Order: sequence, then structure tokens, then C-alpha cells
Amino acid sequence: MRLKTIAIGIFCLSGIMVCSCAGGRKVKANQYDCNQKVAEAIDLYNSKKYAKVKTLLSDVKMQCGGTSIMDTVLFYAGMANMKMKQYIEARSEFGHLVSDFPNSPLSEEAQFRAGLSVYLQSHSSSRDQTETREAIRMFRDFIDVFPNSPVVDSVSFYLDDAINKLAEKEFNNARFYDKNREYEAAVVYYKAFVQQFPDSKYSDLSRLNMAEMLIRLDRRSEAQDALQEFMQYGKDKGILAKAKQLYSRTGPVEKGSEDAGDQN
Repeated sequence: MRLKTIAIGIFCLSGIMVCSCAGGRKVKANQYDCNQKVAEAIDLYNSKKYAKVKTLLSDVKMQCGGTSIMDTVLFYAGMANMKMKQYIEARSEFGHLVSDFPNSPLSEEAQFRAGLSVYLQSHSSSRDQTETREAIRMFRDFIDVFPNSPVVDSVSFYLDDAINKLAEKEFNNARFYDKNREYEAAVVYYKAFVQQFPDSKYSDLSRLNMAEMLIRLDRRSEAQDALQEFMQYGKDKGILAKAKQLYSRTGPVEKGSEDAGDQN
């Protein structure tokens, strides 16, 4: 009988403890102010304490999941990662914001920041350009969807920068064959470069180099055609002057002379 009384007493005590703990957790949850924590994170961000921002917002994600402030949480988590040059994590945060909160007022800039994170992750022009190509795609998609966005000028700036980096990569590929005296391959690469990047700062030099390769291959008629087209549309005055000098040295090409040479 005494054992039974003790057992009942322990059971009651356990119940009181469970209720007490549950009540404690409820009070603690009620005391966690999500808006206040996000405001603290923004203050930390403005104070450039980015690591603390990440730590605080990580806790906010656990405590405040499903609330209306989660788009702000994701945005500042992404921004803090960008400041710390953790671009893969930044893209992930911005990507979640765009996919989970497409109607958020922060979604538009988050899409731009996702593309920028990819671009800032890209390598120099001498290395693989996978990220650069991906950033170009993301920037172009942004401009198509948000042509009147307040940040469209920034997007266009980084898009041009990314295209120039990719152009430099392809131009150096053409020069590789040029320097190694593989003139046929060099002509192919220069021609492809001009078609792909007609407005690049390397375009005029590519046209001049291609004409020089054609002359080395004794394809003077093609060289003259290329030089005439370049002198009509080229922009760089210094390179244009060199093109005119090169054209004057090619001399007249008699009609059918190159064809006759090919037959021989």
C-alpha cells in the first residue's frame, strides 16, 4: 500500500514537472520577438558585424519559420554572406527568397544579388568561365523580366563586365594559335570571336589579326575583303591606321589569280 502511494506521488510529481516545463517553453516562445531580432540583425549588418548577423539570423530561422518576416531574414543573410565573400551561401539565401517569396518587395533585388553572387564567384579570364556564363544568363533573364527595375543599370554594368571577361578568354584562345603559328586555326578562332563579340573592345584587333593571318596563308583576296570591311566599321583609330597600312601592302589582287594558284 505504501509502495502504491509512493508510485502515485511520483506520477503526480512527474506530471507537475512536465506541465511546468511545457509552460516554461511556452513563456520562452512568447518572449522571442521575431521582429525585434530581425531589427537587431539589421543594426549589426549596418555596423558591419556580418558574422554576428549570420549567427543571429540562423536562430531567427529556427524560431520564426513560416512568419511574414522570413523574406527579410533571407535577404540580410544573403547580404551578410556576400560581404564575407561566401558567394555560394549568398546565392542560396537569395535563391530561396526568390522561390519562396516571389511577391516580396525584396524579391527583385534578391534575383539581381543571386546573379551577382555567381559573377563574383567566377574565375579570372585565364581559367574556366562556367560561372561567368551562368551569371550572364542570370543577368539577361533579370533584364528581360524587370526592364524598368531601379537596379537595371547595375545589372547592365555587371553584364557588360561579364561579357568582356568571356570575350577576353576567347580572344586569348585565338591568340594562342596565332603565337604558335597555327594560322588556319587562328583564322577560325578570330572569325568566330568577331561573330560572337562584335562590340567587344577586342573586336577591332581580332579583325586586324585575322587579316594578317590570311596574308601569311597567301589568301590575299580574303585579307583585302576583311580589311575593307574593317576600315568601314572599325572604331579604334590606332588599329584602323594599321589596317590601312596593311591593306596598302597587300597590293592589287588579279581576278582569278588565287583560284589559278589553287588549281596549280
